[in-house]
Amino acid sequence: MLTKELDKKLKRAFTMGGGIVVVLALVLIFGQNNKVTDVGYRPDQPIPFSHKLHSNEDTISHNGVKMKGLGIKCMYCHAQAEISSHSPVPTTSTCMNCHVLPMKLENERGNPGPLELIRTSYEKNKPIEWVRIHKLPDYAHFNHSRHIRAQVDCKSCHGPVETMGVISQFKPLSMGWCLDCHRNPEQFVVPARPISGIYAYDYENRIQIDKFIGVRANSYDASATIKLAAMKPLVQPSYGMVETADLPKPVVEGMLVPKHAQYGPENCSSCHH
Repeated sequence: MLTKELDKKLKRAFTMGGGIVVVLALVLIFGQNNKVTDVGYRPDQPIPFSHKLHSNEDTISHNGVKMKGLGIKCMYCHAQAEISSHSPVPTTSTCMNCHVLPMKLENERGNPGPLELIRTSYEKNKPIEWVRIHKLPDYAHFNHSRHIRAQVDCKSCHGPVETMGVISQFKPLSMGWCLDCHRNPEQFVVPARPISGIYAYDYENRIQIDKFIGVRANSYDASATIKLAAMKPLVQPSYGMVETADLPKPVVEGMLVPKHAQYGPENCSSCHH
């Protein structure tokens, strides 16, 4: 017959054991599964900036009001991402290019609203302290310019940003996820779309490139399929480093473009150097 004290000890042991099992299961599911790592991370930002309002080209609902999205290209605010390893956070002066007049009207009405922090940042020459969302470990190197020049749209990694009121992490950005894309780009890569602004400078040539590699012309969504031509390994083993027939080259002054369409490399030194 169980004593009262022994009964308490058994209940405590079972509760602790069950808790440990649940914690270990959560660690295994969310810590080791590269399809969920940090997906959905959405920190509070100092300014309630809406990408849906600024980037969407369709009619949207903003603060309960139906209005046309501004359709601002990604490359307007995140300038030079095509020639820089890091995509820059827009400076306050970039915001002021459009917000000088709205800010003046709000001040005249005596209702500065969320734009007040932008004005203060600009006048005091002090950057807005945005909270970074997409971050890789220090030992991993990702180069934005190489991916953009390879015609990889922002949506491939960041998701449909133009539909997000508040930005959240859309993909896990894990090593396994990167390798999946390098090995099977036709399943993961979204071709450059007009809204990104990457190829706004040479749209006709972009269509030629799409036809060359098998992407349906005028189709810039996740359903578009990339079919790479017959490939020749550059090294043995190939590590995914291959070359195909020459592509038509987009003409962009001062910007290098890839000579060949290829799968992403799988050798360690490409990302860890």
